[in-house]
Amino acid sequence: MIQRRTAAALILAAAITFPALAADPAQWANLGELRRGQRIGVVQTDQKRIEGRFEAFTDSAISLRADGEIVVAKEKVVRVYRRPRANRGVRALIGGAIGAAAGILLTNTVGDRFRNEGQDVPVGLWVGGGAGIGAGIGALTGGGYKTIYQQPVHP
Repeated sequence: MIQRRTAAALILAAAITFPALAADPAQWANLGELRRGQRIGVVQTDQKRIEGRFEAFTDSAISLRADGEIVVAKEKVVRVYRRPRANRGVRALIGGAIGAAAGILLTNTVGDRFRNEGQDVPVGLWVGGGAGIGAGIGALTGGGYKTIYQQPVHP
């Protein structure tokens, strides 16, 4: 019992500590983690949004390619974010396929046990339920724009 509490306390401490150790989004140098050609978006001070592929950055500007090369001065940049590789719909389809496969697996293992006990669960319920749960999980984990740089707020 004490070991479980200790393990739970360590996991909780790690979960609280790791976000604090993450990169500070107010640092312009964070743009160094971007790779050339990566899909990004830039929000400017006039609330215009530019999305394109990352080219390079300097101490004073960031450049990206979207219908030609665009250079945005650092002073005009409010936020730089990385776009997700797969959108929410694609992740839901992948999750649904994985869930359906898990449903088939459960039908052939746990379903046999239920049939032996006289409680037959239809195959469609296992597969459909697995696909639905997998699609839901895929959709919930989908998307996710990651902020790379955000202009610091001065009170």
